[in-house]
Amino acid sequence: MKNGNPHLHPKFGEFSGYLKRFQSGLRDILDRHPEIETRNHLQGLSAYLVRQIHETTPLSVFVPEEFGGWGGRPKESLSLVEAAAYESLSVGLTFGINSALFLDPVKKYAEGKVRKEILRKFIDEKAMGGLMITEPDFGTNALSMQTAYQKVAGGYAIQGSKHWGGLTGLASFWLVAARKERENGKLARDLDLFICDMNDAEQRIEVTEFYQKLGLFQIPYGRNEVDIKVPTAHRLVPQTSGIKMVMDSLHRSRLRLSGIGLGFIKRILDEATTHCRERIVGGKALLGYDQVQSRLAKIQAFFTLTSGLCLYASENTPLDADLSGEGVQANAMKAILTDMMQEAAQSFMQLVGANGFRRDHIAGRAIIDCRPFQIFEGTNDVMYAQVSEMVMKQMAQAGQMNLLSFMQNYKGAKQAAIELKSLIDISIQSNLSQRKSVMLGKLISSILALNHTLVMARRGFSSELIDQAIQTTRERIATTLASLDSTGCSDLKTDLSSSTDWKTCTA
Repeated sequence: MKNGNPHLHPKFGEFSGYLKRFQSGLRDILDRHPEIETRNHLQGLSAYLVRQIHETTPLSVFVPEEFGGWGGRPKESLSLVEAAAYESLSVGLTFGINSALFLDPVKKYAEGKVRKEILRKFIDEKAMGGLMITEPDFGTNALSMQTAYQKVAGGYAIQGSKHWGGLTGLASFWLVAARKERENGKLARDLDLFICDMNDAEQRIEVTEFYQKLGLFQIPYGRNEVDIKVPTAHRLVPQTSGIKMVMDSLHRSRLRLSGIGLGFIKRILDEATTHCRERIVGGKALLGYDQVQSRLAKIQAFFTLTSGLCLYASENTPLDADLSGEGVQANAMKAILTDMMQEAAQSFMQLVGANGFRRDHIAGRAIIDCRPFQIFEGTNDVMYAQVSEMVMKQMAQAGQMNLLSFMQNYKGAKQAAIELKSLIDISIQSNLSQRKSVMLGKLISSILALNHTLVMARRGFSSELIDQAIQTTRERIATTLASLDSTGCSDLKTDLSSSTDWKTCTA
């Protein structure tokens, strides 16, 4: 949209109308096929159901206009995954995988001819793509991956093992991360990404096992053995280093998770509010109890805070921006968003009661389906610790260890720092334990998330919801500060050989 004019597509019409048609169609498919959400599809959905979901060509939103797409605008990309996640978290994540972890890197780093061929197939053939980084022996420590490549005649030979790649066995294309094998047999420190076409026998990756998933039943995960040869042009071309290329892509993905999170939390809020309005307990609706209202108010606050994260992502994640150095914002937003998703789901389950224990009820399903978000693309404990370490390094360089003073001059934090000054006027020790480093990361993430939300206050967003988000953030920070200020820590006991049987204490 430019100058207030609607964004029009020559085939699909005006974007807002297209988005409504897509969401309505997806809801109809899910209503007609309830097994989509409740059955563990080990190898993914049937080709028929995949075609049904992709009937309106939703991935066109992420494709440049020159190839028949909508252009990949951040605002519209976030809106599409939000609409999808409102109806189904699995579908929302599927689109997120395709857009942020495959299409964006290909659009930015692939050679022209290969880029053109692949993007055309996403429109004309409704292809899908994914990313393979994680290895069975190297999860969080991804930079130590052992998948290796060598230059051979006409391309690259790649060998290794990958797992937990979303859309395992279902995607048409993959980006595979590997390290160059030197002449001495050692692997280079840098990473490279290669496009693999599953329709080419030489590039086909073998799935050796499909995992029995705990949730997100639509998305197949498994173990893959990589022994392939890809053409020379299928190597992505980094602008500086391969690691920076990967971090640019992952940081953009982490920031744009906010679209998925917003759709999910909005659905939780709507479902929980409806339930509490209609459920009668003790002669009155659940909505009449103040504890129930407190839970709903917190979910509302999460909705507002996540809306702020979406606004930030829409204005700060264009494809031409280098996000490789945006670790603080990306890690903070990913961690706090996914914590809010899980907390919202837990409150919803508490409000629903026993019925939420059924797999065919959205409450229990929401808890299980959103739990992996706190783990993939970096576990939240690690994300918070990294946020703390990066900010503390900057504080030390500035010679300013007072959190309030530093945050008042920190990009993306000033407004929230002023709002929270009575809480965060504290000095930070330079030698924090890992546990306290995680707590400090949570605190900093809360400040940044609130700052993005306060930006909406100047642009017409509900002042009542903004005030509610401020209050909820204050409460969360106060709780975090209590852990940060605690002088004691429960130490792990390694010798449990004696005096540990309660029965010996009986009279």
